[in-house]
Amino acid sequence: MYRRVLGFDFDGTLAEDGQVPPMLHSALERLSFSGYSLFLVTGRQFETVSLGPLSKLFTGIVWENGAVLQQIGNDELYLPFGYVDPRLVRELEVAGVPLEHGVAIVSTWTEFEETVWRVLSECASDAAIVHNKGALMISPPGSAKGSGLARLLDMCGFSPRNLVGFGDGENDLSLLQLGESGVAVADAVSSLKEVANLVTKKPGPAGILEVLEEYWFNGRAPDIPVRQENAIRLGRDEGGQRVLMPGATLVSQNLGVFGDSGSGKSWLTGLLAEGMHLAGYQLLLIDPEGDFRGLRSLPRMMAVSGDKKTLPTPAIITTLLDEASTSVVLDLCNYPVEERESYIAELMVTLRPLKENRYRPQWIVLEESQSFLPPNEGPVKRALEPMLAGGGWTFVSYRPDRMDLTVLAALHHCFIARLREPESIQELRRILDIPSSEELANTAVGNVWLCGRRLIRLRPAGRRVPHMRHLYKYLDIPLPRHKRFYFHTKEGFLGKDAASLFEFKEILLVLPIESLAYHLERGDFAAWARKTLDDEILAGHFDKLAHRPELEGEELRQALLERVSARYAEIYAMR
Repeated sequence: MYRRVLGFDFDGTLAEDGQVPPMLHSALERLSFSGYSLFLVTGRQFETVSLGPLSKLFTGIVWENGAVLQQIGNDELYLPFGYVDPRLVRELEVAGVPLEHGVAIVSTWTEFEETVWRVLSECASDAAIVHNKGALMISPPGSAKGSGLARLLDMCGFSPRNLVGFGDGENDLSLLQLGESGVAVADAVSSLKEVANLVTKKPGPAGILEVLEEYWFNGRAPDIPVRQENAIRLGRDEGGQRVLMPGATLVSQNLGVFGDSGSGKSWLTGLLAEGMHLAGYQLLLIDPEGDFRGLRSLPRMMAVSGDKKTLPTPAIITTLLDEASTSVVLDLCNYPVEERESYIAELMVTLRPLKENRYRPQWIVLEESQSFLPPNEGPVKRALEPMLAGGGWTFVSYRPDRMDLTVLAALHHCFIARLREPESIQELRRILDIPSSEELANTAVGNVWLCGRRLIRLRPAGRRVPHMRHLYKYLDIPLPRHKRFYFHTKEGFLGKDAASLFEFKEILLVLPIESLAYHLERGDFAAWARKTLDDEILAGHFDKLAHRPELEGEELRQALLERVSARYAEIYAMR
């Protein structure tokens, strides 16, 4: 489902002397009929080229170097950047500059460039001036092929992260830089070839036919080099080399993230999610345990949660992904455990048309995969299977041996954190080249194995959003008895315990000062926050208070109450 939006320049790219060769026309038909979305992106003035039957193959056309947008089948034109300033046009004509008038732009020849710049300065006006093989295009400010296509893609429900641009001239620079990859034909201007990810061996339309046959028709579209700006920096390997994970890899292939509970696999998943989202990919993160809702603090990221009555239906989640183009964390921690599988299966079914028609969301993460993809023909696997080969799936699990073997076999890459379960190691070894059982069992937290054999030390402080395991659970929902905080003094147990952060906050009001001082000095409060609640921020507050010997009596109680209450309110506000 990746790189299925193709944006083509016209003159010199698709066409020679205004005509598209028959073999290339047939290739474009084949792409259209195979479910690709094609866009024409030309500097030509509106309707100055007769496309004939070719026009029906395009979802939309960008005219006049990005200033005029047209959706095929819709008679309306869109001018998102307005018109060239009429005052500027009049002054250019007075200055003797010959102009060709379009709907939103005017154009002339490069021999008049000096006059154009002089008049532009004298008018105190603004315009975009773009070269194109001897022509000089004068467009509304902000307009360019790339910016115009970005607007049209958004109108049509597509993302630039699925785009490959093709061109030959100076004005195609923004087109090639908009998408994941840019292709320049062999006879393109040198400045364009310098920024292209791929340069064809043949010139003009023959070069386009060449690259379509070599990559798209042979199923090798993911092999085209991509821009490195969207690579996610993970850390460094044992040799000190930086390790990057291209976003294009995650959306075109399938990934497994495996490790014991508490090994850091969810932290890594969050690191990848942040990087992917901020690189412009749309994400759906299915989060059964509520680990990732904090990601909603990122721009254009939404967290959705609820119980059986309040959680939006799978159809609504899919509509949200389609129409809002936002990334979504689907927090199922309050949804009935016994009904999560059927909910996720229904969600997969409703997602399929969006994936096939809009190629979004580009990256889908299923946490706790062993719970929903057991080794049988379960409903989630049946719904997932038709989409699995398209890539863009990541499966996170502490017990991969409890996952369906066909799903594991569909993985292209994996990260393995500390892993001690013999059955899990044995199952992964059947399909992957992985380290020894001893190496996996002794992998330190903060380190992962990439694709089996490369050990990576994850970069510290790499997350923009702190990862707090089960952050929302420990607020009000009782912890298991062995994880609760039991209050003592030097004389022994007081018969009181706190099963949640709420209970901890409330009991601080009535607990003897001797108990508060006893636990604070011993570091018990900080240890409970850090090891049980996985809340480094709260643990840090306790550590600081422990180093303030001047706090005594009710002043100590008040300081503890302020820190704990503030932290409780901060987390509660993120629910």
